[in-house]
Amino acid sequence: MKGRRGAGHKRADLDVHWEPGSGALGAHATPGDDASTAAADGAACGAGAPIVPVTPDGHLERVCLRNLLALSGEAIYFKDLANRFILVSRGVVQQHAERLARLGRAEEAARLGPELFIGKTDMDVFDQPLALSWMAEEQRMIETGEGVTDVLERDTADNSGGWFRTSRGPLRDDDGRIIGTFGVSRDVTGQVRAEQAVAEREAELRAVVDSSPDAVAFYDQELRYCYVNAKAAAMVGAAPEVVLGRTDAELGRPDDVVALLAGGLERALSTRQMCEVEYSVEGAGRESWFQVRMVPHMDAEGSVVGVVAATRDLTELKEAQAVLAHQALHDPLTGAANRLALMDHLQGALASLEREPGRVALLFIDLDNFKLVNDARGHDAGDRLLVEVASRLSQATRGTDTVARLGGDEFVVLLERLSPTDNAYLLADRVLATLGDPFSLGDERFRLTASVGVAVTSDSRADPGELLREADLAMYRAKQKGRDRVELFHPMLRGHVTAAKRLATDLRKAVAERQFFLLYQPLYALGDTTLVGVEALARWRHPTMGVMGPEEFISLAEELDLIGALGSWVLGEACGQLARWKASLNLGARFYMAVNVSARQLASSEFVGQVAAVLEANRLEPGELCLEITEAGLLEERARCGETLDALVAMGARLSLDDFGAGYSSLAHLHAFRVNTLKIDRSFVERLGGETADASVVAGVVAMAHALGMSVVAEGVETESELRKVTELDCDEAQGFLFAKPLTAEVVTGLLAGQPGNALTA
Repeated sequence: MKGRRGAGHKRADLDVHWEPGSGALGAHATPGDDASTAAADGAACGAGAPIVPVTPDGHLERVCLRNLLALSGEAIYFKDLANRFILVSRGVVQQHAERLARLGRAEEAARLGPELFIGKTDMDVFDQPLALSWMAEEQRMIETGEGVTDVLERDTADNSGGWFRTSRGPLRDDDGRIIGTFGVSRDVTGQVRAEQAVAEREAELRAVVDSSPDAVAFYDQELRYCYVNAKAAAMVGAAPEVVLGRTDAELGRPDDVVALLAGGLERALSTRQMCEVEYSVEGAGRESWFQVRMVPHMDAEGSVVGVVAATRDLTELKEAQAVLAHQALHDPLTGAANRLALMDHLQGALASLEREPGRVALLFIDLDNFKLVNDARGHDAGDRLLVEVASRLSQATRGTDTVARLGGDEFVVLLERLSPTDNAYLLADRVLATLGDPFSLGDERFRLTASVGVAVTSDSRADPGELLREADLAMYRAKQKGRDRVELFHPMLRGHVTAAKRLATDLRKAVAERQFFLLYQPLYALGDTTLVGVEALARWRHPTMGVMGPEEFISLAEELDLIGALGSWVLGEACGQLARWKASLNLGARFYMAVNVSARQLASSEFVGQVAAVLEANRLEPGELCLEITEAGLLEERARCGETLDALVAMGARLSLDDFGAGYSSLAHLHAFRVNTLKIDRSFVERLGGETADASVVAGVVAMAHALGMSVVAEGVETESELRKVTELDCDEAQGFLFAKPLTAEVVTGLLAGQPGNALTA
């Protein structure tokens, strides 16, 4: 093989041959080889030529070696004992040219040819550190006669960090003498880097799997563990080294879990499809749930060699789902069933009547005046009370019954499978009695009442919604009839309740549109029968039912929470009228306007400010306004009204206790009231004309009131006899039909104008 050289190069071409008889590999000049090679090639291709041509001087071997080295992309080299290159392949030139190019020596790389190597050592061609290391390795082989095979080496001559797979060994002649070294090197940089990339991905994947919150395991075809992450080992309950190579059964897992997992693994192996299973285990008083997703593991040829199983802990999810399911069917505050659950249970109870005849009953329970609890003690106290109510209802009913809260202070009890001897009314009355026991909120104890409506049916085809509406109508009737009672549904109730609900709708509209007006009932001093004041009385001018008195709508206004808006209008209208009278008539400071105020108004934190604003707007003195509140209302709301009453007294407004003596042991409470005036209820006054002991009671009330600095007004005086009695009993003022019925403002104006002196100056 002739080497290429530049013009004028004086070194003889190197060729390779075996010395006859010795087989020694040498290098010497053999001019004219190309011609003889061509002749030999032609002879080899001629007709009848032997399959393997043989020449006496080994020419064929040289031809083969030359072609091999000229074609091979691998770096093949032969060196003598002095480390000088004898022969090199095309791959040696290419690899070194690529190295030079990476080092920025492109021009030098372009001129590179085999002549750079032949007759030169590594020190002549390569960088010193690399050359020294190779020379040291070759010297070792010469000394020891031992080579290396398929060694992975890294080229550190440049920053590329290329990788090569190398085999080196001592070069021996036919007699086995070492006459040099040779080597074959293959560039495997791409392969190594691909393997490194795969290894890095595998390491990353393993890190992800090892740190996964899921338990990940690999099973082989015999369902033995061949890999587990830390989570999987912990789930099995053994160290990873103990788990590997064993089956779930051998690791002592529960039989049902082993059977479930084995079935899923076998399906994944046989069907080559993903398989999912779920199972639960009991432990430490808690049920734990797990989901296992099993995916066939295939090799490069697509054969299934195992299964990858990922186990996820579903316990928290299942518990959250259970909570959501409970919340979907239960009231979050009390834990009682909600409307959805109630209607579902009711539907089932009605359906059961087809299989087992009987009766089903609904108790519709509405707490009386519950809003006052929230207003007085706050919503937290109200919530605690509702929880206690639900608890009492559960205790008062059977285990088969359903206690539900529909919202607010409305509860429903579903009584299923009532026997012929079960009386739904008595059961409801028992529930009512249970709620009647005093409740405790902190240091306070109070009694709560409720209105209960009962609807009963034995018809399996009854509509659940209609049955609930019937119980609601009965409850509403209980409200109308005074509350704290039980009412059974009767078809006639539909008309009564419908009318009541229509009235409630009309009242809301009336308050918004101010369909009210005031009448005024005179108040007279008993000493000289002087007109000293008037009481403002609200009337509703209903569009279709005519004029309605307060007894027909005041309690409804309180129930609908409209009393605040209505009372505010009455206060402003009455004070405005008093201001107009003062502007047109010479009224003295003794004349006052009495206005009825509900306990709910007094309980409002804004009421004192409203009174002050109305007085200021109409330029009235506080003493010209008398605020009347019933004894019952004040007793009920005394705890909440105390600060308001103190503020009104400090302001200088007059306070009157209305309907005193109606239904309460009044004398026991009289000293506790900070009021200016007592109004003795009509129920006492009307009995004063007969031979009864009421006169002594009224006399005692008047005496005690005077002793406490209060004046006394007798209301409802309708006869001369009653007038004489209240005068004799030393009452200070009186009002009633004997003097005048409630009058319009115009009539009162005439009375005031016609009074002697046209003034009240006393």
